[in-house]
Amino acid sequence: MTSLSYSSEMATTAEALFDFHADVANLPVITPPFPPFRLLSPPKASEVGDEQLLRVGWPAFGSTWTAKVVRIIPGLLTEDIQTKGPFRRWRHQHQFRDVARGRATLTDVVSFRLLPTVVGEFVEFYTVRPLLLTMFRYRHRRTRAILANHNV
Repeated sequence: MTSLSYSSEMATTAEALFDFHADVANLPVITPPFPPFRLLSPPKASEVGDEQLLRVGWPAFGSTWTAKVVRIIPGLLTEDIQTKGPFRRWRHQHQFRDVARGRATLTDVVSFRLLPTVVGEFVEFYTVRPLLLTMFRYRHRRTRAILANHNV
């Protein structure tokens, strides 16, 4: 499986980051506009066992994903897996950690398998991985900006 991790420090607490990410309504707000993204499930606070239906891409060329919340540790972690979608395997964690007074680290950790071959590993590492890192950079910037405005 290909794995990646992206972390950034924010001027907020781990608890505030957890609360923000546990609210599924915030996902479309922090997701890049390209490719198009829609949350098809009703937005709500995440609970273990929840399945969230997502649409990524254009109507004729996109894919629908079902992500299942498999673990929540309040204030520290949320974890989901893909149960239906373009990947053979997908596991995603949001990790939250206080690092100083009023400062916390948000870390996204993803392990995925697109194709079970050497060619698949090549595609994952040189195509999918950079796209995911770009998406996480965007999401972290948006999260930082939104939470900074809420803390004013």
